[in-house]
Amino acid sequence: MAGHSHSANIKHRKDRQDSARSQLFLKVRRKIENIIREEHEVNEKSLSIARENKFPKEKVYQIWEKIKSGTEKSHSERTFYQAPFGIFIYLEGDNTNIESESRELKLKKMPLSSLPSYFQLFYSLKLELEEEENYNLEEYLLTYFPVEVLEKMNYSEKSVEVISNDKQIIERIKDINKQNELKLKTKEEKTFWKALVYQKLFEKEAINYWTELEKKLTGGKFYINIER
Repeated sequence: MAGHSHSANIKHRKDRQDSARSQLFLKVRRKIENIIREEHEVNEKSLSIARENKFPKEKVYQIWEKIKSGTEKSHSERTFYQAPFGIFIYLEGDNTNIESESRELKLKKMPLSSLPSYFQLFYSLKLELEEEENYNLEEYLLTYFPVEVLEKMNYSEKSVEVISNDKQIIERIKDINKQNELKLKTKEEKTFWKALVYQKLFEKEAINYWTELEKKLTGGKFYINIER
């Protein structure tokens, strides 16, 4: 038992270290990607950040090729603004309305490379048992998924939802599901940004400003730091 416990502790510690490295890697990747999008090229700034964080140079150029080829069309228009009253807005997609009225709304365009300081990217995965199956889902999950993955799951009788800022958790769940040929099908998979610090508006002037601003945020996805 003692040997088993020691092995389990080593594995648990290694999993934590791997998770921490993965989160750092993703943060560096997003920072490099944002710089490349802003500069429309791979420049010394992006390569310097890669070197400092031991991020492979070839991956920097892969990011650039991916952006150039347009494989991320849903993210082709990405803008980040600072507005009065401590409001920050990140938009993906069509931002024509707000762009044309940015001066009137007193919006200041922020560099995309600063986005990770204000917002964090999250990954969401929803799975459900295939209709003809009648498993006890809790037992099913306990049988196939390790504890550190189970801790990330919210589940009911027939469905599972996982929200994490670690993409590897999502990929691990999908791999386990596929490798074991489990009867869980993907209902929805998406990404979204969440503010690191939320802002509450109290003053009438601030509330009126936000009401007007919200009317302009149409045509694409937007993320804000306002506590609704």
